[in-house]
Amino acid sequence: MKTKALIYCRVSSPRQVKEGDGLGSQEQRCRKYAENAGYKIIGVFKEKGLTGGLFDRPAMKEVLKCLEDNDINDSEDKIVVIFDDLKRFARDTEVHFALKREIYGRNGRVESPNFRFEDTPEGKFVETVMAATSELEKNQNKRQVIQKMKARLERGYWPFCMPKGLINKKDPIHGKILVRREPYATIYKEGIEKYRDGILPSILNFQAFCNAKYKEYEITHIMSFSTATATLKEILYAGYIEYPKWNVVRSKGQHEGFISIDTYEIVQERLQGRAKPWRRKDYNLDFPLRPHVLCDKCGVPMSGAFNTGRKGQRYPHYYCRGKGCEYIWKSISKEKFEDKFEILLARVKPADDLIELTRDVLLVEWNNRLDKYSLVKSTSQNELIEIKGEIDDLVERVRKTKDQTLIDIYEGKIKELAGRKEEREKNLRQNIYTNKDFGTASEKVFNTLKKPLEMWQSNDYNDKRTILFMYFEDKLRYDYFQGFGTANLAYPLELITKNPDLSRGSVEMSSSELESKKLY
Repeated sequence: MKTKALIYCRVSSPRQVKEGDGLGSQEQRCRKYAENAGYKIIGVFKEKGLTGGLFDRPAMKEVLKCLEDNDINDSEDKIVVIFDDLKRFARDTEVHFALKREIYGRNGRVESPNFRFEDTPEGKFVETVMAATSELEKNQNKRQVIQKMKARLERGYWPFCMPKGLINKKDPIHGKILVRREPYATIYKEGIEKYRDGILPSILNFQAFCNAKYKEYEITHIMSFSTATATLKEILYAGYIEYPKWNVVRSKGQHEGFISIDTYEIVQERLQGRAKPWRRKDYNLDFPLRPHVLCDKCGVPMSGAFNTGRKGQRYPHYYCRGKGCEYIWKSISKEKFEDKFEILLARVKPADDLIELTRDVLLVEWNNRLDKYSLVKSTSQNELIEIKGEIDDLVERVRKTKDQTLIDIYEGKIKELAGRKEEREKNLRQNIYTNKDFGTASEKVFNTLKKPLEMWQSNDYNDKRTILFMYFEDKLRYDYFQGFGTANLAYPLELITKNPDLSRGSVEMSSSELESKKLY
C-alpha cells in the first residue's frame, strides 16, 4: 500500500499570487518529490497571499483536518505532509515546532525536497538552527521594510492603505503621491465642514449626510458609524501626516488635502466635546451676511467693504466679485441689504401659536420617553440581579466539579452571562438629560424661534450664527433686482411650518430621536 501524501504550498503576498508562479512551481517540485518517493498524493492545499498566524490560515486548517479525517491506526502507516522549503513550513522557531507537534500528533510526518528531517540529536539541532535562521531572515526583512516605510513617512508620503477620499497616483517627481479621489473627496469636504460649523451636530448626522450623498452619486455601499468617525478623524484629508506608532510626529505631507488644518483641529475638538464656536477668517461683524449669501447670478459669496466719501465719511456696502459675473463690483448699501434679510427672516418665522404647539408636543414626547426610560431602567436592574445570581451559581458548580466537559460548559455559560451583565450595566450607566436640562435647552430654542430678529440685531457673533444655522438649510442667494429668493428652511423649521398635522394640533412624534443623549 502506497504512503499517502498532502502537499502544502504558500506565498505570503497577493502580489506574488498575481505576478508570479510561486504556487505552481512549489506544487511541481513537491509532486516530483512524492513521485520519486512512491507516495500517493491525496490532496494539494494552497495558501494564496495570506499573512498572520499559521494556525489561522485556511489551507493549514484544512491540512490538519485532513489528517484527522484519515484515521490511521497502524503507527507505520502515516500521511506525509510535503513542504517545498523549510521557509514554507514556518518562519518562526516556536511556531515551527508547535506545528510539527500538531502534525505528528495526528499521526502524520513532515518532509521537504530540500531538507531531511531526522529524529536524532544532530538532526534536531540542525533543524532548530535552520528554523531560527529562517526566523532571523524574516525579522530582518520586516525591519528593513519598516525602516523604508518610516523614512517615506518622514519625507511626507503615506506608505499604507489610503482612506477612501484619497488615492495614490504615479508622479514623475514624487513617485507615488496621494491625490483626491472623487466623488468621495467632494462629499467628505462638504460633510466635514458642515460638522465643523455645527450644521451637522453629531457623527450620526455626518454619517446620514454622506450616505445621502452616496445615493446621489449612485454609490452602492453604505458608510458605517465607525467609518464616519474615522473619516472625521483622518488627518490625511488636511494634507498632513503622522504615525505615532513609529514616533512619526505630525508634519505637512507632500500631498494636498481638501480641508484646512484649522478645520481638522476644530473637528477634533468637537469630537471630544471641547469645541468652541468657530469663526471664519473672513467674518466681520460689520458685514455678518458676507459668509452666508451668494450672488444669485454667479454663485460666488458676496463681499463687503467700506467706501470713503469726499468728506471722509465711510459707507458700508455689499457687492459681488465673481470673475466674469455681469454684476461684478456692483454694490448695494449695507442698510438696504440687511433690511431685506430681516424682512425675509420675519416672513419665514413660524407663527407664535404654532411654536407653542410644537413646544407642547415636544414636552409630551419628552415625558413619554422619560416614562419608557424608567421602565427600561427598572427592567435592566431586575435582569442584572438575576444574571449575577446565575453567574454565582455557575461559579460554585465549577468549583465543585472535576469533570472537564462540565467545566467547559459552565465556563461558556458564564462568559455568555457576563456579556449580558455588561450590556445591562452599560444601560444603567447611560446618562440622560434631566428635566432641568431639557427645560433650559428647549426654552432657549423656542425663544430663538419666537424672537429671531432680536437675536439677529444683537452684536454677538454667536447669536447671528445661531439664527442663520437654525433657520436656513443652505446659503442664501441674492438677486440685485429681486432681492433674496426663496430660502430652503432648516429641517426643524420645515417640519414646524409645513407639517399639516401640526397646524391641526394632532401630530404624533413617538418615532423621533434625541440625537445628543439617547434615553434607551
